[in-house]
Amino acid sequence: MARIVNFMPAYAQAPAALTLLRRDVDAAVSKAASEGARVVLPAGEDALCQAFESAGVAVARADASFGYVYGNDTAARRLFMGEKPIPSAVTGSCEDALVGGEAWLAGDGAQTKLVWLNDAAEPVELPVRTTAADLAKAAGVEGAKAVYLGYPQGDVLPADATEVTLACDVVRVLGPEDCAAKALDRICQEYRHETCGHCVFGHEGSFQMAAVMHDVCRRHGQPGDVELLQDLAPVMEEQSLCEVGRTMAKTVRQALALFGDEVAAHYTRKACPAGDCDAYKTYHILVSRCTGCGDCLEACEDAAIMGKPGFVHVVDQRKCTQCGRCLEACKEGAVVMAGNKKPKTPPKPIPVRRKK
Repeated sequence: MARIVNFMPAYAQAPAALTLLRRDVDAAVSKAASEGARVVLPAGEDALCQAFESAGVAVARADASFGYVYGNDTAARRLFMGEKPIPSAVTGSCEDALVGGEAWLAGDGAQTKLVWLNDAAEPVELPVRTTAADLAKAAGVEGAKAVYLGYPQGDVLPADATEVTLACDVVRVLGPEDCAAKALDRICQEYRHETCGHCVFGHEGSFQMAAVMHDVCRRHGQPGDVELLQDLAPVMEEQSLCEVGRTMAKTVRQALALFGDEVAAHYTRKACPAGDCDAYKTYHILVSRCTGCGDCLEACEDAAIMGKPGFVHVVDQRKCTQCGRCLEACKEGAVVMAGNKKPKTPPKPIPVRRKK
């Protein structure tokens, strides 16, 4: 059985396998050559590709604009056939054995894992077996409400999960001020970018999930959106051709099991419970900073700001479309955007308070 070693990052910003590879390229090249392995590397990594090729190791140069699909053995095999990396089945059905570069370099029994926490620029090395509480501590998040283990795991775990095994490069810890719907929307958009379009449930299912979450977070959610996703997820999880669709469906299912009520509140109550989604935030003008200059009045094309020279201006929330032009126009920093906690402002314009 031939072995293919995949060094393609699932996330471009989290190249764990490439990070380990760069620590000792010569040893990796020697190991690949002795094992007769083939390697998959980003096309832009010319020096690394040449190092393997000079030792007689077969290299497939892959498109680095996406990465999930390269974890599928049938997709990786197609690369060496000069074809597009489109999966034809779930990993495990191919005669070529596919192994992740990090696991291949670290060897059996590795006790630590390189992880990028909450979009950090640099990774941290954490125990492979850990807890959600320890992940929250490492991320510096207090009062965590959930942990997301990125692809290929795709697990959304409660903050009290005590048995967590790290097999992914990206971990995101949700704190009390992080919106679960916004987090799920971001995850769905990431998956949607990766789908190959080779099967109906993977392609159309991911599109539907991503579209629903996009609308929910932008005040366009519809009654029954959560129920729709809950019905779609288990079918998509079973019927998708490869791991991308199946893992996405599992992620959505787990997230809704924990935060279905929070997601639904966006369209049932027209509010973001965490105060995190911009579409549900409101604009206000602070009395203590407004000079009555009128810059925001001129910037607002919806006539949603009341005021006149020398008077503190006031945003009419019934007319405001949250375009943000007033925020950009105010040089005094008087215009602010607020979530659930709103500043106190007068109902109508009042004279500007003159500083003594």
